[in-house]
Amino acid sequence: MAVEPPTLLYSHGFSQDDIAVIDPSEWHHYQPGWTLVGGGLKNKEDLRRPLKSLLDPKLKHYAANVQGFSPDDNLVTLANGDRISYDQLVVVPGIGINFDAIKGLPEALQDPDSLVSSIYGYDTCDKVFATIERFKGGNAIFTQPAGVIKCAGAPQKAMWLALDHWKRAGLYDPADASKSAISIDFATGLPVMFGVPKYSARLEELRKERGVNGLFQHDLVAIEDGNTAVFARPDGAEPLRRKFDLMHVTPKMGPLAFVKESPLADGAGFVDVDQGSTRHKRYDNVWSIGDASSLPTSKTAAAITAETPVLVRNLTQTLAGKEADASYDGYTSCPLLTEYGKVMLAEFKYGGQPKETFGNLFGIDQATPRRAFYHLKKDFFPWVYYKSYVKGAWAGPKGWGVPLKPGSVAGTAGRTFSTAASPGETFIVRPPPTSGTVASTTLIPQPLLSAPTPTPAAEAADRDALAALPPALKRNTRKGAKMLTSEQIAEVQQLRQLDPINNTAGRLAKRFGCTPLFIQIVAPAPKVVKEGRLADAKLRELTWGANKRLAKAERDERRKLW
Repeated sequence: MAVEPPTLLYSHGFSQDDIAVIDPSEWHHYQPGWTLVGGGLKNKEDLRRPLKSLLDPKLKHYAANVQGFSPDDNLVTLANGDRISYDQLVVVPGIGINFDAIKGLPEALQDPDSLVSSIYGYDTCDKVFATIERFKGGNAIFTQPAGVIKCAGAPQKAMWLALDHWKRAGLYDPADASKSAISIDFATGLPVMFGVPKYSARLEELRKERGVNGLFQHDLVAIEDGNTAVFARPDGAEPLRRKFDLMHVTPKMGPLAFVKESPLADGAGFVDVDQGSTRHKRYDNVWSIGDASSLPTSKTAAAITAETPVLVRNLTQTLAGKEADASYDGYTSCPLLTEYGKVMLAEFKYGGQPKETFGNLFGIDQATPRRAFYHLKKDFFPWVYYKSYVKGAWAGPKGWGVPLKPGSVAGTAGRTFSTAASPGETFIVRPPPTSGTVASTTLIPQPLLSAPTPTPAAEAADRDALAALPPALKRNTRKGAKMLTSEQIAEVQQLRQLDPINNTAGRLAKRFGCTPLFIQIVAPAPKVVKEGRLADAKLRELTWGANKRLAKAERDERRKLW
């Protein structure tokens, strides 16, 4: 819930007195980073911030749990009995992690000697890599439940990183898994590896190539005797009991009770909103995005970054008496770690249709794991989350879409007014707060600003100072670029067509004695060459460090203000 208020403030449609935040949390966590903690790549303490440090101190903050909603009366009831009225309500509490829904799981997670772990909790995510390092042989099981969970690719991320760690340690050979010290099972409640066919097909190939045993439509329901996993199977089949020596568990998840039991919920317990506008289907002044909403897309951090601008736009349009014209297409993303150093960047929208950022720009296949995507997941996304997103300045795949700039000057003072000028410009008039004084206006004679009467001695000193200066610059006598004949232009065009990569504008300009701009005009590079150079430039940007990215973002923002 620390996400929406900064974004609303930057929309310039609200002041801090218009917004209240209800959130009892002491800490705000970057939960996608817990997979990195489970792989030994991050410390969990570095991925959280005190919630109050992320909220504008001028905002009204209720550090209390919500007990229920009364949308017919526009009221929110807190656990302490307080009732808060609202004009517009944004519901983004996330979903609950139900460790207790799997019998024996809480006890196994709390047992320091148990090799049962999970990346889905702050208190348990650092146990994952510790168990992976301790494990030297036996059967390892990685589970994924049936039903809704946060980031459907995360259970695999833990498995692929563990497999790669054991491979590097000499404990697992993907080429001959049957003879390795460790065997690996992936037990999922789903019938396939992933919900999007394009990426599922590639992940299935990886599973077979790396010797991982697939237990499809096997849903973990209990842990017995500390080392036996019990899986429910479809169509009433007998549960499967399987021994394990190490197990990573993805717990069951679902809507929070105060949402599920409220008038805002749909049949599944999620806030019942329109999938395009993010507005509630029955209550026009209620909005919801993220894990708590009924939006039929994967519940990821990438999804809410794309949902946020839509909600803010439609909410501000509604308050202005205009049509809510923004629409969310279901965009979400899962940067799926397939090994140390490589990530498959799955991006898709409603219906499981791929919507790839880099695939569309550069023509690359994002189902192929790449190192550049690994640095996005490991370095860039955690940085941009706290640097920009929680401050309302990151718009997901659109980048820094919310400008970090002040609102209009007009309206900040009682006597300020704006007058229409030429098209696209506004002339703002603000009278001085008090009458002029010698310190605030130059209309009153001021001795300090008056030019002194020159004296002969002063004029002589000026002449001496001028004489001491270096000589004036010589006039530029360089000859201008020559004009090419029609025959030379035809030759330039022919050379450009034969080898557009090597015959650049600069090289041809030097050869024919003209300017590169002239070459670009008479013989522009083919479109495919331009796109290739742009793709190379974009890929180079992926290798930039945080400081360089920040400098570019700030430079782009300044250019917008020009």
